[in-house]
Amino acid sequence: MAKVQHYEGLGTNLDNLYESIKHVIQNQKELKIVSEYKGFLNSIPLRSIVAVNNSPKVWAGSLREIHVSITGNPDDYAVEVSSGAWFGSLVWPGAVGLLFGGPVGLAAGVAVGGVMAYEFEKHIWEKVLEAVKKGSTMQPTIDSVSHYHD
Repeated sequence: MAKVQHYEGLGTNLDNLYESIKHVIQNQKELKIVSEYKGFLNSIPLRSIVAVNNSPKVWAGSLREIHVSITGNPDDYAVEVSSGAWFGSLVWPGAVGLLFGGPVGLAAGVAVGGVMAYEFEKHIWEKVLEAVKKGSTMQPTIDSVSHYHD
């Protein structure tokens, strides 16, 4: 699952935005940051962080990894959040549920699929919006934010 938001004309402190996102990830005991990058890609500033779930108890729909990238400059940048879930499609959790729990397991497997990863990604986006509002000279409006989904 991936989502990109493009922000224009806000004058955002992108280092503070990055650190806020990193802090949210670090506060999740199940997540371990495995990669960080601060530099340039094709002469455009890029900040990126990747974390993986290192919990031994992984359920269908559990967050497997999360990637967050901030590309651009304070007045024209994009934030991309991409996550993966264990048995991410609804087919796999349902099949696993059917295999281990019969028809009741099938229903439970389908119900659980993607929820935990989705909820964490939603939480990250809430924190991104808070950090954008807090760290920008202008507040975001409908005209200053564009949304793109996978």
